[in-house]
Amino acid sequence: MGFYSDLSGKHVVVTGASGDIGLAVCRKYLDLSSRVFAIYNSSPGGLEKLASEHENGALLSMEQCDVSDQGDVERLAKKLESEAGKVDVLVNNAGICKDNLFSVMSYEDFDNVVKVNLYGTFNLCRSLLRLLRSSGQASVVNVASVSGVTSSFGQSNYSAAKAGVIGFTRTIASEFASKGIRINAVAPGMIESRMVKKVPRQIVRTILDAIPVKRMGRVDEVANIVAFLSSDSASYIVGQTLVADGGLVMR
Repeated sequence: MGFYSDLSGKHVVVTGASGDIGLAVCRKYLDLSSRVFAIYNSSPGGLEKLASEHENGALLSMEQCDVSDQGDVERLAKKLESEAGKVDVLVNNAGICKDNLFSVMSYEDFDNVVKVNLYGTFNLCRSLLRLLRSSGQASVVNVASVSGVTSSFGQSNYSAAKAGVIGFTRTIASEFASKGIRINAVAPGMIESRMVKKVPRQIVRTILDAIPVKRMGRVDEVANIVAFLSSDSASYIVGQTLVADGGLVMR
């Protein structure tokens, strides 16, 4: 496990914090003695357990927010300004899936997925921009997906949203690199999580057969990459998307 001492005491905001990857990311930053602001929309039980059991649990603060609601995000930004004064690391991890064949996909399912995954990332970056600038040396890590890199059957909404996150990452990275904000993305492949458990078993088996390492990834492996990208160890990495998929989409 990499140890990035520069992240100790840093103010870290993690969205989608109650999901499996979000919890792993929060745990990783607590391991590094960061002050973690865990943003969730529902089911905070895992976060409460993490706060009570981790030796640095007192460094974890929880805040409910719908990242797709600009007004709610603005409220969050004001609270963070009052409580933290700055944001050193922003991890945009909030995301949802509503898979279906395009021929029968509803407008609502396409709209909702894009709003949470893509607009949610935009909302946080825009609303927390002043707090990121206040850091002097901030980092943003957007959690995309291999679905945004290659075709993903039955996920036209999710693929469009995650491809948007990758393009968004690259462009705003070029705008803010000279202003002391490094922005990158990680694109996980098939990761052991509650979200993947909803995928039909036959599809999972087909994907596993195509993964060179012959296994799904672990949430802690994604968390390690997020921490790396936000640390000084990645200080010369800007506007990149690191694909973590066991070799599934090697090009």
